[in-house]
Amino acid sequence: MRNLARVATSSLVALCIGLSIVVVAVAAIGILGVRSSTGLGKQISGNELDTSTATGELARDMDTAYVDGEEAFLTANPAIRTRLFDVLYATLLPATDDAVTNLVRLHASDPPAELADIRRFVRQWLAVRDLLSPTSVATHPMAALAASLSADYSPLGQHLDRLFLVEQAEGQADQARASASAERVTWLLVSVGLAGLLGGGFLLYRGIRGIRRALQPGQDQEEFADTLQIANDEDEAHLLLQRYLERILAPKTTAVVLNSNNSADRLESVVPLPGGSALAQTLRGAQPRSCMAVRSGRTHREGNSRLGLLSCAVCASCPGASSCVPLVVGGKVIGSVLLSRPTPYDDADEQRIRESVSQAAPVLANLRNLAIAEFRASTDGLTGLPNKRAVTDTLKRMFAQAASERSPLALLMLDLDHFKQVNDQRGHAVGDQVLANVGAVMRGAMRSRDFAGRNGGEEFAILLPDTEVESALRIAERVRAAIAEMSVPGIDVTVTVSVGVAGYPDHASTPDRLARLADAALYLAKRQGRNRVELAEPSVVGAFGVEGAADQPGPAGPAGPGGPAAPPALPAPDLGAIADRIPEPRSGGDGQRPDGNGQGSGDTGQPTGRERARNRGNA
Repeated sequence: MRNLARVATSSLVALCIGLSIVVVAVAAIGILGVRSSTGLGKQISGNELDTSTATGELARDMDTAYVDGEEAFLTANPAIRTRLFDVLYATLLPATDDAVTNLVRLHASDPPAELADIRRFVRQWLAVRDLLSPTSVATHPMAALAASLSADYSPLGQHLDRLFLVEQAEGQADQARASASAERVTWLLVSVGLAGLLGGGFLLYRGIRGIRRALQPGQDQEEFADTLQIANDEDEAHLLLQRYLERILAPKTTAVVLNSNNSADRLESVVPLPGGSALAQTLRGAQPRSCMAVRSGRTHREGNSRLGLLSCAVCASCPGASSCVPLVVGGKVIGSVLLSRPTPYDDADEQRIRESVSQAAPVLANLRNLAIAEFRASTDGLTGLPNKRAVTDTLKRMFAQAASERSPLALLMLDLDHFKQVNDQRGHAVGDQVLANVGAVMRGAMRSRDFAGRNGGEEFAILLPDTEVESALRIAERVRAAIAEMSVPGIDVTVTVSVGVAGYPDHASTPDRLARLADAALYLAKRQGRNRVELAEPSVVGAFGVEGAADQPGPAGPAGPGGPAAPPALPAPDLGAIADRIPEPRSGGDGQRPDGNGQGSGDTGQPTGRERARNRGNA
């Protein structure tokens, strides 16, 4: 997905760069064209200047012809007059006529008003030229001709001066207009180029944003999939699915993950419901088939313009539009995801919902199966209590927590009295039922924060966190009394239990030593007559100097008739030394034996030393 985003972004960048290059090239060509047109304008203005130049030369020739003619009319020297007339007729008048003809040609394309002015100027010149012609010289007096020449040439000269100024002004104006036009076009093209660059940048920004927005769902989906893989348990995965759907379908979208309970007879929400949600009422007592998505295995919608033939009893009460998508794994529906918001979902939203739910369903199923497997691996199948491995792990965990928080911890070791006789006389089926009932009684007699597990065979362990030894003794007595009062339906069996109690930090500084001391106290309870609670103390543990001491008759009272006298009390050895000599807590029977009870060493033909002693005592 990220590679696709990079490729699409690079392509769009290249496209925009190419567009910008084209815009710049067009602007450059336009500038060159403007420069060319400017040159042409200058050429046109040059023509105007040529016209003004021609007008100026005409004015010079006319002035020369006028001066020579006037001098010829006024001179009294016939030789000078003749020379002046020769120059006038041979050079000046033909040159002036040519200049007038050229001026008329240059103004041939002028507007009618300007052309009429040129024609008037030509008539004025013809009048002056008639005065200078040989015919006029031959027929009129020189003085009269001089006066008429001066009178006719004055308006002609003024007209010629005006024409010269007009031509010069027009030439300069045309040049200025051409330059200004070129400047405007240049700036226009520069503006177009800048606008093109800005447009290209804007298109680049919009394109990149559009690509990122188009790729965002895929990236979100990838992030969701990666996060799902590191979910600790099913509950965390449910919350993650809820949070993800509410984020991608925001705003005002509510997501609720529904699942059937362990018995598969009730539908319940596995995520917290929003405050005031109508689902709190509709889910009360709802069965899995109450949800149309679970029932049909397909997406069910409510609140659309078209009503369905069947309405969902769960989501029909949700306000707005709702979409319920089943969680399907291997063709089996394990739950559903209910989404509701004020406005209906479009096709893109529905697609994202389906993809997210389809991606989460196998992960949720795997987490559920893993939780079931872990529960079965750490749970005794007969009593429903945690097994020995779980007991050992929990003891280490609770002990470490108690040590770090400097809080007390108590350990109770319990062992059913004469349980081997129940198995031998009533059979393992009755023994199994007794063990199951004991587990139920223990769960009912403990606090919510306490932990109880089957330590193997007929032995159990209870951990009491944040509990002083005095409180632990009271709880142990309550558990002992509850088991003593227990009745097995249909079976006349009396069950009692012996309990040993040890505490941290009063008795031990390590979990192993705490277990040994609790086990030693349990030995003492057995030794003192069973169906009792004993605390791990030096005076109590001292009665068991060696393994198998429980084989000796107890000192609880005088010997019966004909019985042997009670042996003298043994000296009380050191508690720590004796605790270290006591074997580890029994590991017999995490799993059930084929012949019943799930017992380990207690029902085998090769019992341990402690169990040999206990069996002899139970006999």
